[in-house]
Amino acid sequence: MKRLLFLSFIFLFYGNQTSFSQTEEKYLITEKLILDMPLLDAPFMQYAAQMAYNKRTGQTSDLAAQPTANDWLRGYESPSMSQVLAITKDLHATNYYFQNKLWNKWLEPENGKKHFLNRLAANATAGVVDYLLAYNLMVFGPVWMHEEFHRNGLTLQGISSFDDTYYRFGGDGTPGGSVTQVSDEDLIRFKAEAPEALVRTFAAGIEGQYAFVRNLQKDNFYHDTDYPNVVMNILITKQAVDYVRQFQQSDYDASIDTMNAYGKLLEERDFVGWDFTPWVYDLHRPDEPYTFRGQHPQGQGINRAIKRSQLSEEEDAYLVKMGNLQYLNYISPSMLGVHSIRFNDQLRFNFAVRHILTSFGYDLGGDLLINHRGNNWLLGFHTYHNHENVFAGIEIERQGIKANLGSKALDMTARVMAWVQPENEGFYASKGQTGGLMQVRAHLPLSDSFNVYAEAEGKTRGWVWANPYLQPNFSLRMGLLLNLEQ
Repeated sequence: MKRLLFLSFIFLFYGNQTSFSQTEEKYLITEKLILDMPLLDAPFMQYAAQMAYNKRTGQTSDLAAQPTANDWLRGYESPSMSQVLAITKDLHATNYYFQNKLWNKWLEPENGKKHFLNRLAANATAGVVDYLLAYNLMVFGPVWMHEEFHRNGLTLQGISSFDDTYYRFGGDGTPGGSVTQVSDEDLIRFKAEAPEALVRTFAAGIEGQYAFVRNLQKDNFYHDTDYPNVVMNILITKQAVDYVRQFQQSDYDASIDTMNAYGKLLEERDFVGWDFTPWVYDLHRPDEPYTFRGQHPQGQGINRAIKRSQLSEEEDAYLVKMGNLQYLNYISPSMLGVHSIRFNDQLRFNFAVRHILTSFGYDLGGDLLINHRGNNWLLGFHTYHNHENVFAGIEIERQGIKANLGSKALDMTARVMAWVQPENEGFYASKGQTGGLMQVRAHLPLSDSFNVYAEAEGKTRGWVWANPYLQPNFSLRMGLLLNLEQ
């Protein structure tokens, strides 16, 4: 890790030199902040209100919910994946903005040496603040984001749950990275009615972490934000990689015994335990009833956490393979602070390799970010792997499309996806199922710094990274965007 951090700072200096033409401004560091305030996301808000009603009334998720206006407000406790990503990025982007302002004042990057020292210092201090935000504040940071990505799958089922990071605001519990207050009855029904969605919910935490890294990379490339987020990139990726590989540690099963000893009360138990042994267990056993896990060691309820010793030889080998493939997520110049690589005066680019666990296995692919003559594009390449088959998909995003609404100038983003994925997201499916997604987002300026935006997104059945719906869905989102730039 120390060697990787050292190399990252070397690339910060030498890599960034490829991003600028040889002018007097080539060492400038942008002081720019983009804050996304997502207010509405429908129909997810309806599911969140139904979940809030079930929590308030103590009902299980199989009963019809009739949420009140208060339940709709309480539903904001469980924001959508899109909202979660925006909030967490806002928190850390604010840190990066003030770090850039601070170090531009203290150490003006007027030449190559000072540019290097500026970036070294900004990334170091930003990394310290990021760490404090992530593991001390917790709420709205990566730990909260991880747990809220888990909760999205539960909320879509109407299942009551609680994010333990909220204990930072008070309460009798200990703040931490757990989703608790989930009933066995709800998990039994979830596995019986939507096993592929349950599997996706188990893996969704690190799905959110990688989406967060991707969104920061897009801001740095498309909007020239110069966020000093090298330490965050490395630490959040390392945590995800280590988490998938955690089951190989010699004390893994013993750690589950400790977890079970703490969880004497049902409401205190994490809904999954350590994420990835349950993920691979239920991925390979979609038809096995949830009750087959057996009785909890404390004698009450179902034994939710899965030990390595409970995995079959095939399941164990598959999870070892997933852990090894996770290292591919380090492959990107942006991991080392290189936000853009200039090919010539008209073309610059960046790239990243992605390995994301899914409801049916995994998605192995990557992104190619392109700016050609000022036009911003993203090309995403996807290969969808289940037990024995590989299917393919492609993603195209165009940012900065200009249009007019009366006398107002609109800034628009369009995104399309097309894919063949395993039929019904099945791990053992031999047939493919075609599908796709279309998304349009438009920004309407209210002032020099404020925009209001609206977004429409429609998709067929299928898994999409950082989209909670496996079923066909049409969503509408609205919010405010603050863009500060010196």
